Amino acid sequence: NEPDGISADSAQADWLRAGLAASQTPWQIVVMHHAPYTSSERGPVEDLRWPYAEWGADAVLSGHDHFYERLEVDQIPYIVNGLGGNSIYAFGTPIPASQARFNGDFGALLVEASTDCLSLRFFTRAGVLADQSVMRR
Repeated sequence: NEPDGISADSAQADWLRAGLAASQTPWQIVVMHHAPYTSSERGPVEDLRWPYAEWGADAVLSGHDHFYERLEVDQIPYIVNGLGGNSIYAFGTPIPASQARFNGDFGALLVEASTDCLSLRFFTRAGVLADQSVMRR
């Protein structure tokens, strides 16, 4: 229901593209609610498949689907994490970009960044490391 649309040429896409281009930080992380890529039975929001990597993003984080999934698209990680509470969803058929999936327990994504390292680790509420992605410069 975004009044200015959600396509790659929308007002918010222009805002994001300009922000990524102007950023001086070591890592550019895009955070959104709906997933542009997911193996959810409800499906991805394909209108949000913007060229994030081309625009300078290093990772894309989303929620909405109540499971954890790490995908790789355009050589950057896309993390779907909706295991913060409520209910846990079943998976649909994995899409080719899917690298790791987990829906065995609730948990959280721990993001740690330094000048030369970005670590994305998903831990269950019991403290078990279920998946990780580490990028270095």
